[in-house]
Amino acid sequence: MVVTMATGYSQEIPTDTSTYTLTLKQAMVSKAGKPVAAMTVNDGIPGPTLRFKEGGYAVIYVKNEMDEETSVHWHGILLPNFFDGVPYLTTPPIKPGETQKYEFPLKQAGTYWYHSHTMLQEQSGVYGSIVIEPKEETLTYDSELVVVLSDWTNQKPHNVLRNLKRGNEWYNIRKGTATPLNQVISRGGFSAQLNFWKQRMESADIADIYYNAFLNNGETTTEYPDFTPGEKVRVRFINGSASSQFWLTFGGKNPMLVSADGLDVVPIDHNKTFIAIAETYDFIVTIPQQGKLEIRATVQDGSGQTSTFLGKGDIISAPDVPRPDKIDMMMKMA
Repeated sequence: MVVTMATGYSQEIPTDTSTYTLTLKQAMVSKAGKPVAAMTVNDGIPGPTLRFKEGGYAVIYVKNEMDEETSVHWHGILLPNFFDGVPYLTTPPIKPGETQKYEFPLKQAGTYWYHSHTMLQEQSGVYGSIVIEPKEETLTYDSELVVVLSDWTNQKPHNVLRNLKRGNEWYNIRKGTATPLNQVISRGGFSAQLNFWKQRMESADIADIYYNAFLNNGETTTEYPDFTPGEKVRVRFINGSASSQFWLTFGGKNPMLVSADGLDVVPIDHNKTFIAIAETYDFIVTIPQQGKLEIRATVQDGSGQTSTFLGKGDIISAPDVPRPDKIDMMMKMA
């Protein structure tokens, strides 16, 4: 096995060192009705959660068992430039059959994630979560759960890109978010449509791609029945999507928002939170005395959703998020 390391890089490794090995493979995966070619991290999508302690030291081996080069970027982590993981910019790509060693001190705490920075591999499944526990915990909760949001297409990612370059409305039509011309005219928006056509735009643009499914922790719906009534759960959300943004809504009482992008915030009770691509948010939710709590992630253009359920019993549904009015948006934008 070839091990690629930074030439001349040396540092005394602390005793508080956490070591992981991530193995990237190509596999047939079924997430939305049929098996398609994908990429896995340690045989899963998403990859495993990497847990560290603030002030410690991380050593991560990434093994490339695919037939193409790859990379892993540690999103939001403060580290030496060489280990940032952007191929040909900061870090050499990991060639087929090679292993890249990453090592860096852990200077921060919070919720972060990792993903490929090579071509369209993130869309194919190369992503996972990172949790760095603080030296001193300032929040009170009983347990925690990591939820990685993502989008899934049964198409080859390169075919998706090829279709986007054609500039057609096929994806909007496929997912029911197109703006038919007769409806535009009936609502007095024809001049706005002409304005958009002049700018080589079809209609108000929210999300470009049709996805077969939206996932949390690799599934369209996940159940966590072992949480007990009254238990306070820190739920760490990561939007690991390739191109989808979500509204997070919670059933029952409003959750407490405690962290954003790895940084603690003044705790506030808050429902309906917008989470953009690559963002992370931490909430503390209290499991209801009766029923299971739904946490729903609704994609921004209203074309789909994914739900997480905590607890047991009848569903305590999360609030609906209405589909946006794209014709109205277009008229305002024009």
